[in-house]
Amino acid sequence: MACANYSPKYLAAQNNWSLHYQTQTMFEHLIIHNDAAGRYLHVYIEGDGRSFVSPRRVSLDPTPTKSLMLELMTLDSEPALFLGRPCYFGTNDRLCRPQWWVGKRYAKEVVDSMNAVLDNAADTYQGVMLFGHSGGATLAMLMAARRDDVIAIVTLAGNLDIQAWTSHHGYTALTGSLNPIDDDPLASTTLQLHYLGEQDEKITSAMLQPAIARQQNVNLTLVPDIDHGCCWRRLWPGILIQLSP
Repeated sequence: MACANYSPKYLAAQNNWSLHYQTQTMFEHLIIHNDAAGRYLHVYIEGDGRSFVSPRRVSLDPTPTKSLMLELMTLDSEPALFLGRPCYFGTNDRLCRPQWWVGKRYAKEVVDSMNAVLDNAADTYQGVMLFGHSGGATLAMLMAARRDDVIAIVTLAGNLDIQAWTSHHGYTALTGSLNPIDDDPLASTTLQLHYLGEQDEKITSAMLQPAIARQQNVNLTLVPDIDHGCCWRRLWPGILIQLSP
């Protein structure tokens, strides 16, 4: 069985990672840290998971059945932190309601709470690198726009314009969410590497191009034979090498 099918607690135990729940922020967050030594902190943010169980039925638990970003973190020898999203991964949070993984999944409250967790984790490092897949990439961009310590951001199949995404698929607008394309461009000192599978039918190049064109120090790579969720693992070691100090 691939490690992506294992629970976060299992993966943490197998890899001798630290695991705890952060409760001193607006939301409760699962935090997993690999405790490696280094100058820069790599921050992994998971996608949207199971917001809906059917087109018209909201899920009662958005946690994905497997975590791509935790799987990728097993390949990383640098200091790495898995930053759980509000109401995901078994939090016992009285604030959790479906709005936080449906219309308000990228709300200011969500972004601020995740950045507050990262503020505490990042204070001993020279900078952070944010990594996100799909909706996790949305949050990574929103977080980066509100920080001054992000030296690099990597998105995989990132939803960087949520209005373009909902319009393309005919989804209900995410009322209450922030949209990365509405933020000012990230600083030119922040390296941006965006990857999109050529077989991806959920996020398309046409959706991404306007959002990326307005950014600085940015590169978009279209990857053949990859769709929205499949096969990012084989690319990840090479991506990490590009980010090596």
